[in-house]
Amino acid sequence: MKRYILPLVLMVSGGHALDVRYGQGDFEWSASVLGMGSSVTLDDRIISINEQHQNLGDSSWYYFGNIDIHDSKKLDTITDIADDISDTLPISPDDIAPFPTSYQISGIDVDLGIGYDLYHDDKGFFGIGLVTGISTPYMEMKNLIDSAEAINSLLDDTSTDVETYKLGVSLQSAFMLSNNFSIYGTAIWAYQTGSMENEIIQSSLDVTGTYTAFDVGIKYYFTDSSAEESSFYATIGYSYKNWTIDDISGSVGIFNLPNLFSIVDMEMTVDYVYAGIGYRF
Repeated sequence: MKRYILPLVLMVSGGHALDVRYGQGDFEWSASVLGMGSSVTLDDRIISINEQHQNLGDSSWYYFGNIDIHDSKKLDTITDIADDISDTLPISPDDIAPFPTSYQISGIDVDLGIGYDLYHDDKGFFGIGLVTGISTPYMEMKNLIDSAEAINSLLDDTSTDVETYKLGVSLQSAFMLSNNFSIYGTAIWAYQTGSMENEIIQSSLDVTGTYTAFDVGIKYYFTDSSAEESSFYATIGYSYKNWTIDDISGSVGIFNLPNLFSIVDMEMTVDYVYAGIGYRF
């Protein structure tokens, strides 16, 4: 958590119109090998701190940032993943029934960047920028019963930890509908690279891929937004983010895995609606 303190402090201390948001939605984690796989969809809860656009003085340059903190509810479900795994093992029970399993996701996603307004007046703006950041989704899976000991020893309590760094481009825009209402939007596309660790393989793999995101919403200012004094505002909106792992390489034990792209696909998607409150300094 210490790595996130600096960007959080910078956003809070430098922000001029910070939003604090709470959202709920779905976090889907899917993986497949040679086209065969499965996905898990969890009820996700997100707390966010957001600064969509803040000009540097009177210039056309601006900075922006967003921090999402994910903490899903546990999902207890019946899974047949043991069947797929047992088929690949040289020695395994002939028939393994699906068993109850618990899943939970957590992690932090950080986007920070700087941009330039191509258009800006009293009613709104449109800008393009460069974005960087880090994503750390963490999936924990726990087998809930002691059946199929050969498989249970493998899946009793395991986790997958992904950490990626990103660099890409962004678009920011907003428009005042009236003195009290405005609409806004942000879109991001970035290249990402990082690592993935799993307790089953007990190794770290190098991963690369793409990150896309967009966020749209509306703000309501409790006082006339044209006034010079500070003011509170409320915001509601929708956010979508997608992480696609396009290339996986590394080593597991004595086996070198230079490129698993042709057989392994992994994707994480989160979409949620949110409500929040902000303060314009």
